[in-house]
Amino acid sequence: MTIDVKRAGAILAVSDFEQSLAFYRDKFGFALEAIFDQPPYAILVSGATRISLAEQGHPAEDCPGVVMAVPSDRSRAAAMLVVEVDDCRSSYEALKQAGVPFLREPYSPPWGGARCFAVDPDGNLIEVEEPA
Repeated sequence: MTIDVKRAGAILAVSDFEQSLAFYRDKFGFALEAIFDQPPYAILVSGATRISLAEQGHPAEDCPGVVMAVPSDRSRAAAMLVVEVDDCRSSYEALKQAGVPFLREPYSPPWGGARCFAVDPDGNLIEVEEPA
């Protein structure tokens, strides 16, 4: 059996809600679709991508036993957000100019395309990818 997935996205735990909202909205260009106050939560979209920002530490009735938390060790990633772009190198330059921190400059893997890795204010890893 298969399911008919309409869209996939990610919910990222953040420690400073306003700072993270500004980072994804102002630097990556995600549009704010919805925002909620208690607890702080935002839904952002860009193209077919939808991400949500959830202030860490709040339990949710519909997800018992789980509380979202920012990465405790920035050198270990359980997951990463992948942002597909037309031109990795020009996106890297624009994001770098906007103050987005990167782990290194873009590179082209053997299978083609180009990619580089940025980090958000909480250490969540973001792959900026130009497909082959």
